[in-house]
Amino acid sequence: MDRNSIIGLSLIFVILVTFAYINQPSEEQIKAAKHAQDSIALVQLREDSVAKILAAKAIAQDTIKATPDSTFTSKAFGLFAPYATGTESFTSIENDDIKVTFSNKGGRIFKVELKKYKRYDQSPLILMDGQDNEFNYSFATADAKAIQTKDLFFTPLISDDGKSIRMMLSLEEGHFMEQRYTLNSETGTLDYKIELNGLQNVIAPSNNYLDLSISQHAMLQEKSAEAEKRTSTIYYRYTDDEPAFITETTDEKQNLKTAINWIAFKQQYFNTTIIADKFFDNGTIETKSDESGKYVRIMQTSLTVPYNHGEKESFGFKFYFGPNHYKTLAKFDTQLERIIPMGWGIFRWVNKYVVINVFHFLSQFISSFGLIILLLTLIIKTLLLPLVYRSYLSAAKMRALKPELDEIKAKIGDDMGKLQQENMKLYRKAGVNPLGGCVPVLLQLPILFALFQFFPSAFELRGQSFLWAEDLSTYDSILNLPFSIPGYGDHVSLFTILMTVSSIVYAVYNNQMTGVTGQMKWMSYIMPLIFMFVLNSYPAGLNYYYFLSNIVTIGQQLAIRRFVNEDKLHAQIQENKKKPVKKSKFEQKLEDMAKKRGIDTGKLKK
Repeated sequence: MDRNSIIGLSLIFVILVTFAYINQPSEEQIKAAKHAQDSIALVQLREDSVAKILAAKAIAQDTIKATPDSTFTSKAFGLFAPYATGTESFTSIENDDIKVTFSNKGGRIFKVELKKYKRYDQSPLILMDGQDNEFNYSFATADAKAIQTKDLFFTPLISDDGKSIRMMLSLEEGHFMEQRYTLNSETGTLDYKIELNGLQNVIAPSNNYLDLSISQHAMLQEKSAEAEKRTSTIYYRYTDDEPAFITETTDEKQNLKTAINWIAFKQQYFNTTIIADKFFDNGTIETKSDESGKYVRIMQTSLTVPYNHGEKESFGFKFYFGPNHYKTLAKFDTQLERIIPMGWGIFRWVNKYVVINVFHFLSQFISSFGLIILLLTLIIKTLLLPLVYRSYLSAAKMRALKPELDEIKAKIGDDMGKLQQENMKLYRKAGVNPLGGCVPVLLQLPILFALFQFFPSAFELRGQSFLWAEDLSTYDSILNLPFSIPGYGDHVSLFTILMTVSSIVYAVYNNQMTGVTGQMKWMSYIMPLIFMFVLNSYPAGLNYYYFLSNIVTIGQQLAIRRFVNEDKLHAQIQENKKKPVKKSKFEQKLEDMAKKRGIDTGKLKK
């Protein structure tokens, strides 16, 4: 070894000794480290054995490793610098319904699997997964450091029963941050609590809240990506108000300026909801389309967690990961069931008080949901039978009067005002209400529209097969086309075709019965064809119901026809014409309107 090598090695040795001496911990740092270790021990002794304490320390030593640039880390994170480096690891807790995997980086939920359900392709149903999702607190420290928990490595401590996990971050004795997650079998939730102990001098005095950011990249779960996209959005509820939501088809950001009870990331049949034990002060919500096409929708929220700089503070809420099942969500008693679209006003009442309860009752005794829909149809059509009867009777009376109405029209000609006056006189003498057939039809519309909302939202139908339909909650396909027809799709739904054919048959029968002609007649044939395009990608359960409803309605009218003697009805009308009649207020109003139009028409002629 030459002289230069010896000198070089000597200088390196001197530098290393000097560097080690300069960077050795001071007495204050040694005491702080000892206090931190004592603090961790005190916290863990509340629930864990000595063995678990030693295991946790071993995990911490393995995961927390120094980076080459420790000076930068110290400047960026201050007191939190020891927790800013490490190796990400994962821990899971589970029960019969759900498995939740946590990351020590950020102490956050990393993955959620719903064990009782499958995706449309029968693979495990993962509600959220991966680095793209976020659960992060941010706050400023008294020494002007911007801290985000997603950059920190927590120590995981799992309970003996495997149903609870605590993510610990201890600075020194009595100074710690803890995130605690517990599976609650009674409520079906993942209960969450963050505890801040002794951080009142660590967090900046101006920080009166912690910013909590939560985002979820909604994964495709159902067969129809388009159907899932048009039903995925964010719902929320202020503490003293009804739930609201961002329109499903828009990318939008909203500021929530008052106290918030819950936020729900809602997909077609599942949701992730955060329910505050008290309330979040305020926040923002935002939905985005995913340009890559990998996700159904990107949903995120930023919420404020109040912090009052007390010695001990905690804030709790619940996660609900599960299906959009009406009865299940209603148990929370926070109007969470409103995330299921049931229509508005009377349509919602029909679904809430009639359809859902009948559907739920029948499902307790019958396993085939195809049969349940059949029975539901029969029950609804039986309840509507009096309206169908009145509608048929009104149409029969109009048919009996048609020859006389044609005579009046031939006699008066094109004077519409005079024609309406004479028609009204005839209706009044015959005791026939010209709107008698319209009112029963209008009264049936709430049920028609209510069920249009119910079936695409009925979680009970998900995965339920019937006849050739593999899943009543999505479209049935008897033929996959090698191309896509605009407005129709790339498949042929047999239930949609049956619904269309039955609608046309009903239109033909109804037109013969009512004598409709002209544009109205052709519209009754065209509308079923339009709905064939619209409903081809809708759930098979909905098209199956419409098909059954058409068949039952035709059957009811054929049965009524056998019991209604139209000759006798015509004779009764003729007898009514001989009796003196008193105008009703409604008839008087119609006649006054007709007279007014007649006068106006006469003025125009002059």
